[in-house]
Amino acid sequence: MIIVKFGGTSVQDEAAIGRVIQIVRGKLKEKPLVVVSALARVTRLLVSMAEEAEAQHEDNVKDLLSQLRERHFNLAKNLLAQRPDLLSECLGKVEERIADLETFVGGVCLIGELSSRSNARIISTGELLSSTIISYAFNANDISCHWIDARRMITTDDNYLNARPDMEVTEANIKRIVGLEYKGADLVLTQGFVASTEKGATSVLGFEGSDYSAAIFGMALGAERVEIWTDVDGIRSADPRVVKDTRKIDVISYEEAAEMAAMGARVLHPLTIEPARKKNIPIKVLNSTNQACDGTLVTLADQSPDGPKSVAVRKEVLFVKIVSPKLDGVTRMFGKVFASLYPRRVPVTIAKATESEVYLVIPEVVGETFQDALEEIGKWAEVTVYRDKALVSVIGRNIVGFEGLGDKVISVSGKVYLANVSANMMSENFVIDSDRLQETIESLHEYIFNK
Repeated sequence: MIIVKFGGTSVQDEAAIGRVIQIVRGKLKEKPLVVVSALARVTRLLVSMAEEAEAQHEDNVKDLLSQLRERHFNLAKNLLAQRPDLLSECLGKVEERIADLETFVGGVCLIGELSSRSNARIISTGELLSSTIISYAFNANDISCHWIDARRMITTDDNYLNARPDMEVTEANIKRIVGLEYKGADLVLTQGFVASTEKGATSVLGFEGSDYSAAIFGMALGAERVEIWTDVDGIRSADPRVVKDTRKIDVISYEEAAEMAAMGARVLHPLTIEPARKKNIPIKVLNSTNQACDGTLVTLADQSPDGPKSVAVRKEVLFVKIVSPKLDGVTRMFGKVFASLYPRRVPVTIAKATESEVYLVIPEVVGETFQDALEEIGKWAEVTVYRDKALVSVIGRNIVGFEGLGDKVISVSGKVYLANVSANMMSENFVIDSDRLQETIESLHEYIFNK
């Protein structure tokens, strides 16, 4: 069995879904489990809908619901025009899901309050809609497809918007349900991103979590490989939307890919790697619009050469400096700082400490809990938050053997607020001013890959 996952741009319209059907048809002998995301930009629409409902902007909510209904109805009609029997059935299920959503957001709009549990239920609707339509499209093209609700399989904790699976329960569910649903079918199809708590409430695996879902299915089923189909030719040496003349990476280790994701590269969800690595399941990152390209293989470290693989960027980060009047020591400094951060689930990308100071790199998008943590830390230390900063990371095995990276960054950026080599020796990281980011990454990429 193989896992074949398609992202939002790979299922965004009739032509894209036609390519999906073509790709999967060629893999039927390998018993594919197909995992799909919401249509491109639909999750953003649903996020906006949730925000507008909380703000009690009823007219805006109705407009967004109309856009959602129109797009999915039109897609179903285009895909199933030759099968009016399937079209009627499909439209009925799509309307049922949208009507349920309409009732639910109407309730949120009425009370003007949006919990994380309610938010997860709203933003997960995109995957349920897209997978419903795509399953009918497979059947209309004479490929027997059984649709499975991922919420029956992936069981998580109650951190609804960034849920973590109970792997033991989840693995047992997947094996049992997929085994049953595959009987009499050419393939089974389910959703990425979507899960449910032990009590049956909808949860999601964090934004861009469909890759993680695919890896979980692969681990549970002992898949031969996991294929992640995107709109670029595999993993690149930098984000091609930011840097020109990037290079495709042919082979990369699990550890390097995980480090890239953690440092901001938008290729794989940061948690995708661990389930695949646990059972040594290779991951292929492929381009659905360029099927001739062999993409990137993510596999064991000994198959990946040393040296830089990619330059990753986080465009907006906070650089936090915490200074204690006492020489508490590194262990105590870390302990006191994270005693405030951890219970509030404040994400930390990089942390360094001395006897009396702690330096943190934190994603720009943090909530009120971060401010609460800073106020608590401020009772015993001086806290300074530097804004308008960016994080540049050079990733690769044994990266310290590649000379001149720090000098190059300093020479272009003008100032480096923090330089750090990751504990796993997979990345060198630099915090710089955001307004020097573009020039810095272009120059650094040129230095590494074209010198």
